[in-house]
Amino acid sequence: EMVRRGEILDDSMEDEFYLRRLDAGMFVLQLLCYIMVEISSSGVSQLQQRVHQILNIRGGSVKVVRHIMREYAESIGDGKSDEFKEAERKRIMDLADNF
Repeated sequence: EMVRRGEILDDSMEDEFYLRRLDAGMFVLQLLCYIMVEISSSGVSQLQQRVHQILNIRGGSVKVVRHIMREYAESIGDGKSDEFKEAERKRIMDLADNF
């Protein structure tokens, strides 16, 4: 809403809004999406088909899952080394892209 009104958000405000979204259920949603992309990347085609089938039945989309995973990857790694954060981001992004 603030962006639509032309207001500029600083980093601390963006962090605060992100934390509010996490508290409101975004964390659980990110974990569920992470589980879906991990299962889909297991190499078992029946699992990937079933995940996509359930996603379609529930009205979800691959595009939304990928967006959620990209946002999750961007925020990962508080308190971890830079190498760990970058490796984990790359791994998550690869999972999302192959979903």
